[in-house]
Amino acid sequence: MKIKVVYLARLAEDMGKHEEFIEMLDPKSTINDVFLRCKLDKVNYKIYSARNFEHSDFKTNIKNNDEIAFFPTITGG
Repeated sequence: MKIKVVYLARLAEDMGKHEEFIEMLDPKSTINDVFLRCKLDKVNYKIYSARNFEHSDFKTNIKNNDEIAFFPTITGG
């Protein structure tokens, strides 16, 4: 299945890109599988995720053509 991965805020800078398309072979893939495939386990800060613009747990299953966004804690003032 083909999915779009979006990196937001500081994570986009650290990854050197804002988005990419990846192919996941296992139809039972989760957001955590995408996280590991994109090597985000190498980042040394907390990462959150969203599936199709809704905050989602890393255990959430993904589907073909989903958009998965990863982002660090975002604060403002």
